[in-house]
Amino acid sequence: MPIKEVFVKTDVYLTCLSHALSTEKEEVMGLLLGHVDQRFDLSLKVGVSYGQSFIENVIILQRSVRQADRVEISPLQLSAAAQEAEKLSIELGKPIRVLGWYHSHPHITVQPSHVDVSTQANYQAMDPDFIGLIFSVFQQEDNEKFANSSLVCFQAVNVDGVLRSREILLSISPPETAAGMEIKTLAKIPLMLFNEEKEHMEKCLSGDLVSKVQNKAVFTQAMCQLLQCCEMPCVSAVLAYEQSLLNNLHRLQLVKQSLDNLTKC
Repeated sequence: MPIKEVFVKTDVYLTCLSHALSTEKEEVMGLLLGHVDQRFDLSLKVGVSYGQSFIENVIILQRSVRQADRVEISPLQLSAAAQEAEKLSIELGKPIRVLGWYHSHPHITVQPSHVDVSTQANYQAMDPDFIGLIFSVFQQEDNEKFANSSLVCFQAVNVDGVLRSREILLSISPPETAAGMEIKTLAKIPLMLFNEEKEHMEKCLSGDLVSKVQNKAVFTQAMCQLLQCCEMPCVSAVLAYEQSLLNNLHRLQLVKQSLDNLTKC
């Protein structure tokens, strides 16, 4: 049953994009949680079944390898993601599982590389419904003042013994519930980046005094950049979400007051 279309909730999309924009020099990666529904194409004489993938949540992963053209995670994080999917299945009452992955392409095109296609094929060997998202960020032409971003959804296919990418139709759908779950995920991005920088610094503490001072200075600079580019926007997002909840509460209170007045009459 091939995947024909993927629906990603708005909050999930914004969280993934924010994660991709959190660092300009290295790729980032995360996992997508969701479920697949079976559909039938009745436009043909013989109905053909296909799958629609619904992405409900995202898990941000801490990188074990950070490079401009490669990103790796530990196998333990995949196991933890499966456990998180089981918990979400109980909360939502849906068969949620790890259904895909996403990563960023800073300063390069959105097309999957041969490494991306090979990685995707390995995931599909475990689950044929597995999909991949690539966020191309910080794209800027010489004559443009602002950077652009783009997104592609794909799977790997074997064509005459050669692995190629197959693009899948992607739609951004509004969330069915409040955005609190994704706000919590969004708030984890600065903490994840902090842990990465801290582990990287601890690996470089050995050496002479000058090297230690240099490494700590680089760590301090990274923390300042993290605060400016990631922490402050996250705080602004949480405050905006709080204000939206207060506005909604005020609206509901007015509705309740109106209904109470009608009841009295």
